[in-house]
Amino acid sequence: MNTPSLDLIGSAEAARILEVDRSTFLRWAAAGKITPAVAGNGRTGEKFFNRSDVEALAAERDSPASKRVAS
Repeated sequence: MNTPSLDLIGSAEAARILEVDRSTFLRWAAAGKITPAVAGNGRTGEKFFNRSDVEALAAERDSPASKRVAS
């Protein structure tokens, strides 16, 4: 039986991929812009994210539609 392996990364690696500060990334996670795949206990528990989710968010941020300026 094959089980898919998860490619989990921490918030520091996710922030690097997204080219934002780690604090910005953690605010996005708190706001629900991205959901942790695994979260530790407590308010400050470690959080790990699926690399594919982070890369999808990066691609979304790089898309031409996200760069449109409201008039």
